[in-house]
Amino acid sequence: MSGWGGAEMLAAITVFAAFLVPLFPLSWVFNRLLDSLPMTTARALAVLALPQLGLLLLQYGVAPWALTDPQRRALVALAIFTALFYAFRALSARDLFIWTRLNLSAGLAVIWIAWAMGTAIPVLQILALTWSVPAALLTLLSGALAARLGGSYLGLMGNLVEPLPRLTASIVLTVLALLATPVFPSFFVLFGTAMQLPLSWILPLLLLLPLWGWSCGRLFQDLLFGAYRGEAVEDLSLLSSLMVFLVLSGLLVLGLYGSGGVL
Repeated sequence: MSGWGGAEMLAAITVFAAFLVPLFPLSWVFNRLLDSLPMTTARALAVLALPQLGLLLLQYGVAPWALTDPQRRALVALAIFTALFYAFRALSARDLFIWTRLNLSAGLAVIWIAWAMGTAIPVLQILALTWSVPAALLTLLSGALAARLGGSYLGLMGNLVEPLPRLTASIVLTVLALLATPVFPSFFVLFGTAMQLPLSWILPLLLLLPLWGWSCGRLFQDLLFGAYRGEAVEDLSLLSSLMVFLVLSGLLVLGLYGSGGVL
């Protein structure tokens, strides 16, 4: 590729990657695609695969060092806006899957900042997994919740700890992993990315933390408080609970290991 044709092709590949690694306004494609998939398992696989595919495409797009300083600042500003926009939208979401995909979009937007700062694609693929793995788990758990209660909308049935203690505990721990709780690797990814930015950009990016804390509190209020108003239902199996625990334990180990070099 050479001349304008080559440059336009590189730009087109980079733009297409923004459909798969969500970046506003192209991020609506990622969210609509996840919503359109009919099966929970397909949604969970898409949550894992789409960002990885987007990052593979990004490897053949515009190189981050080819960006001018104004272009880099504009991209970082757009990525921060995308993250804050989706984190704020998630505050009003009560359906667990919708809540998950909105907060996943917020987390994955941080990957664009790391890319603009020159982080290698293989490293970015690992960083993306720190959000997409817990999001995939939550997608599966939302399906398990819907199978038992007829939907994954929280708050209608009240406290789910009594009828579904294992499922509720799995949701709580996975939510903490998704929302960059300290010790989980997404926290260190967010912190490490912020440390690469000029001081004036750090505070806007770290506004994600209070937004995610607020979002977490609202979700837990619907999930953990009140009186259960539904019928008796079968809890998540012990084997499924152990699988969730093992995956989250792996993320904890990755977080503790990566905290030395901030992943």
